[in-house]
Amino acid sequence: MNRGTIILLAVAFIVIAAGWGIRVYQVNVDVAKSYEIQMHKKGERVAFENVALEVKDFHYGEEQKEEGYEFVPVEMEMEIINESEKNLSIIKVIESKLAFGMDYYQTIEGDFDVEKLRNLPPETKTNITLIFNVKPEYKNKKAKLYIDQSLYSSEVKEKYKKGKRLGIAIEL
Repeated sequence: MNRGTIILLAVAFIVIAAGWGIRVYQVNVDVAKSYEIQMHKKGERVAFENVALEVKDFHYGEEQKEEGYEFVPVEMEMEIINESEKNLSIIKVIESKLAFGMDYYQTIEGDFDVEKLRNLPPETKTNITLIFNVKPEYKNKKAKLYIDQSLYSSEVKEKYKKGKRLGIAIEL
């Protein structure tokens, strides 16, 4: 190779590397740089965006076996309050995740009125019970309930603008 070819290849390499670096920056510029999980305790009132909730009870049932699957039902009772002056949809509360370390559980089982959760009147309380079926190894272990972010989306967006990812969890 002659000197001109080597210089041309070097310049092309530098241009490609610079273009790749700029693209990586553009893709990642708005990504949250850190995480903030606001932790609360069972029995503590958690308020956000016109809604307050409190986990009233959390307990494990007896181990069960169904169709070859062993599980322990975990029952959680929660009080939810619409603190606003308008009807609110808080149906996403049933999509909250029960976590044991890296294992997450969601449920649609329990005792709750779907229509009431979709249209909770102003300054009204409702109690719901969710039942999660977890692995027997988690019986009597500490769990966390992660609240669905759509219930406090304006707070999530505000933190995101500051480079943080926000979550709200309750230690059970």
